[in-house]
Amino acid sequence: MTTPTTRSLGPIPLPEPGSKQSGYFTFDDELLGKYQWPYFAAVGREPGLSFLLTAGIHAAEYTGTLAAVRLGQALDPVHVRGTLLIIPLLNRPGFFERSIYVNPEDNQNLNRAFPGSPTGTWSQRFAHHLLHDLVVKVDRTMDLHAGDMIEGLEPFLGYYQTGDGAIDARSLEMINAHGGMGWVTHVLPGGERAGMLYGAAAQNGVHAILAESGGCGLPIEQDVQRHVEGVLNIWRTLGLLTDAPAAPARKPRSIAANNWLRSEHEGIFLCRVSAGEMVERGQTLGEMVDLLGNHLATIQAPDAGVILFTVTSPAIKKDGLLLAVGVPDH
Repeated sequence: MTTPTTRSLGPIPLPEPGSKQSGYFTFDDELLGKYQWPYFAAVGREPGLSFLLTAGIHAAEYTGTLAAVRLGQALDPVHVRGTLLIIPLLNRPGFFERSIYVNPEDNQNLNRAFPGSPTGTWSQRFAHHLLHDLVVKVDRTMDLHAGDMIEGLEPFLGYYQTGDGAIDARSLEMINAHGGMGWVTHVLPGGERAGMLYGAAAQNGVHAILAESGGCGLPIEQDVQRHVEGVLNIWRTLGLLTDAPAAPARKPRSIAANNWLRSEHEGIFLCRVSAGEMVERGQTLGEMVDLLGNHLATIQAPDAGVILFTVTSPAIKKDGLLLAVGVPDH
């Protein structure tokens, strides 16, 4: 696939070659149509790949949205080859509600709704339209994330290993070009990440990755800039951006298993570790107590690895998420 010859990509109008535009668009759906989504689009004078950058599918993961806006504003079409399309905020209903995890239209997690349905809930319809109206029409896609408003996070990358050598190799090309993360995960344990955007893209033949930087709803500059620099290095590596050579990139360390730990009890989580910390198998990671402070459970590491994220809020429902331990390849 190369630069689209028509002046639109799905519901988003494209500028003339050698130019850039920004604005708002909506989807042709009776439930979705009351919202307008922001976008940036730049088309180079030379043909090339088409690349969709998205952020904010979880509305309070602000570093991704801020990075995408910064990238969109800074784009100079003189240096673009192909087509660059940026949607800096996917969870439009949740942004001004400061929504954690879910879309307030139906209280569903948008990043568990793919591939969606044209006649389903709001979230399922959104997933269907985003996937079929936009994602499958591009060559590459990347989704920017952070730890949500109640999550501390160790920066990492992710891609869905489809088993198709060509798709996986090109997704891995983007992973290795990023350069700003120490870890990469490609496994889908326990169905935790079923329905994710980048997984659905890869299953439809689009080379796709996810990037996580920042957390706790804090717009920390180094977390935003880590996203920005990683995206720029990918664009330069792929030849989509010709303003500067790609910087040398370090290859991230692979995670063989990704253990998401949940609580068997409703109560208070007293976490004893931090994101990025290396832990040993059987190490105590925290304790669950009831509302009187009585012991309910000791949370232990199922294997040696790195703490990818922790839930920073101590208020935990039964089966609530606590933290994740990534087990490195040895």
